[in-house]
Formats: sequence, structure tokens, C-alpha cells
Amino acid sequence: MGNFFHGVFQTFFLIGYIILYIVTILILKPFRYHKRRQKSTIFLKISYLLYLASFLAFTYLLLFGKKEITESEQPYETLFNIHFLFFLTSTIVPNIGIMIRRKIKKNRVEFNILVAIIILLYFFYLSYLCFSHKWALM
Repeated sequence: MGNFFHGVFQTFFLIGYIILYIVTILILKPFRYHKRRQKSTIFLKISYLLYLASFLAFTYLLLFGKKEITESEQPYETLFNIHFLFFLTSTIVPNIGIMIRRKIKKNRVEFNILVAIIILLYFFYLSYLCFSHKWALM
């Protein structure tokens, strides 16, 4: 019976993640561009959507993935290691960057490119953790 509820719980999380991603696409309108900043705006929005997909996959794996590690891989001694701190910043920095983009009036193209590059770094890191099975160490 516990397996049934675990499956239902997993399904609800998956449906919630899909709804969250669709709502983000609707709010962000990734292919609506600004007349003066076409490329940088699209680059920022697409990089954020890529990041969000990898972040949701990573958190899903943290919650429901099998945490089987080999004996050669040692869990970290302390909670506050570099991976955990990078994960914490990945929950805050990209979201703040995408939210304050409209408040920036001067140097908006440079801001969009800088934030998009930072977001892409988080995307590559989280994707690496998902595919290399390093998320099981967290």
C-alpha cells in the first residue's frame, strides 16, 4: 500500500512540475522580443527555460531518485559543501536575474547577456549532476 501512495505522490509532483513549467512559459513569453534588444532578450529567456527544466529534473531526482552510490564514492562530511552552496545559489540567482531585468534601464543588453551566461552555467552544472548521478551524494 505504501508503494501505491508513493507512486501517487510522485505523479502529483510530476504534474505540478509540468504545470509550473507551462505557466512559466506563458508568463515569460520567450519568443516575444523587444525591438531594440531582440537577441539578448530571447537568449536570456531561452537560457532561463533551459535552466528551469534542469532544475526541476534535479529536484525531482533528489526527491524520488534512487540514491544508490558505490563504496568508492564517499558522501560529503558536512552539509555545507561546495555542491550544496552552488545548489542553494541556483535556486536564487537565476530567478532574481529574470525578475529584475525590466528594472534595468541602462546597459540592458549587457545585463541580459551576463545573466544569461550565469544561468547557462547553472544549467550545465545541474545537467551534469543529473546525468553523472552525482545528485545522489547531496
